Amino acid sequence: MRKPHVRGILLSFLLFALSLLLILSPITTRSLASSHREAPLIVADPLADNTDTYAFRSTEPGRSGFVTLIANWIPFEEPSGGPHFYKFDDTVLYEINIDNTGDGVEDVTYQFRFKTRFVNGDSILGMAAPNQALAGTGGIEPLITSLDDPDYNEPQTYTVTRIERPGKKGDVIAKGLLTPPNNIGERTTPNYETALGQPAVYPLPNGGRVFAGQRDEGFYIDVGGVFDTLKLKSIAATGGVDATAGFNVNSIAIEVPIEELTRNGRVPSSPTASNAVIGVWATSSRQRITVIRSDFSSDDDPILAGQFRQVSRLGSPLVNELIIPLKLKDRFNSSTPQDDSQFAQFVTSPQLAQLLSAVFGVSVPPAPRNDLVSIFATGIPVNSVTGPNYTTFLSDGRPHEMLRLNVGIAPSASPSRLGLLGGDVAGFPNGRRVFDDVVDIALRAVAGGTPFTPATNVSPNNALGDGVANNDVPFLTRFPYLGTPQSGNSTQGAPHQHHPIDALPPLP
Repeated sequence: MRKPHVRGILLSFLLFALSLLLILSPITTRSLASSHREAPLIVADPLADNTDTYAFRSTEPGRSGFVTLIANWIPFEEPSGGPHFYKFDDTVLYEINIDNTGDGVEDVTYQFRFKTRFVNGDSILGMAAPNQALAGTGGIEPLITSLDDPDYNEPQTYTVTRIERPGKKGDVIAKGLLTPPNNIGERTTPNYETALGQPAVYPLPNGGRVFAGQRDEGFYIDVGGVFDTLKLKSIAATGGVDATAGFNVNSIAIEVPIEELTRNGRVPSSPTASNAVIGVWATSSRQRITVIRSDFSSDDDPILAGQFRQVSRLGSPLVNELIIPLKLKDRFNSSTPQDDSQFAQFVTSPQLAQLLSAVFGVSVPPAPRNDLVSIFATGIPVNSVTGPNYTTFLSDGRPHEMLRLNVGIAPSASPSRLGLLGGDVAGFPNGRRVFDDVVDIALRAVAGGTPFTPATNVSPNNALGDGVANNDVPFLTRFPYLGTPQSGNSTQGAPHQHHPIDALPPLP
């Protein structure tokens, strides 16, 4: 009689143990961790680390009836970090959530699941391997010249699922879509944007589009200056250090018809219509138990068990980094906007305002900071400052931290990087476009340098910034809008640089 395989016995025992553990353990759907390296637990889980979220009316010609939603993961990707480079995690559930009723609960969710395949396990390389060349003459030609190139050795596909209301079974709206490889270098991924980037933009049945893959890190900020207790090299428009320059991120972008996001399924008749404002945030979740098997074969996928638990959350930029205290950062990122009342005190009396006062000697508005509550927690109601046709208000009367977008406000003909503070009603805090200078806007808002707090809307409060007012790579004028990822090995033109002094002219 054939003896049972030892590995099979061990695997069966392990599965039994996992099942027993799930039965005996309390099942929850939230965990502790998250976002742009600002919470302690997420530092150990970069593939689930949601770094930025964007939401804006599409600005590409002919796409005025659509909204673009973007969420980024994996901070500070070094472009030459091979041989396997950076991929979405096959065991993570990536989601973009939309609340259109103001209760802090998602009404529409787009889920993204990824699956990696290994083409040639005998290769010494990773994401790219010269399979064709080695099988032929041995000459090394440009390797990955299309998404279906056999030399793409670790192709990753993904599925997009749309869910209406939490708990309901979703509809798969796309599957088997390919992510492009990383921008490895001129020999391996030549003509990157044309050959690999744009072909990875796929049409959706609703007329929208979707993309998942590597992009340039478009969040420009003097990270070192901000977190060295605000020791900025410059508080003017330029002269600061762009600490994220030269790095990439992994992006998920989806373009959706406006009417698929509103509470009544219709395009708003005006910016003040009851269905005009939506709330957006992104999350990452892992199943309760993951067991990784190391053999290089298709039947050795990780063993996953239990419900999904949230490990990352991000709506408005910089809230967790600069508002939530250290002891609660993990809790914030494991929670939902529905439960944000527990954090309201840190918005109404932010410690950052005290730091700004101590470092720059400015007088800041006293608590309670109801102006910040409007910007970050409830949305801005119609008021005399912004006029009768502007609002981002979306709330049931309680605070819910989300990125709020008024889909009834058309894209600006004269966009400003300072959004509303620059007279551009289509910019942050009305959603967030890829070029919005959210660092300068947030610093001025916390310092009280806005028209909502007229007593402190004076210099230097209303002129604060981090000295970085432009990205190091041009943004695209077409979907998915974030720039071409930095090359891991560029010999033509200037190679990527980290932490350059920002000498570029500021965006308008």
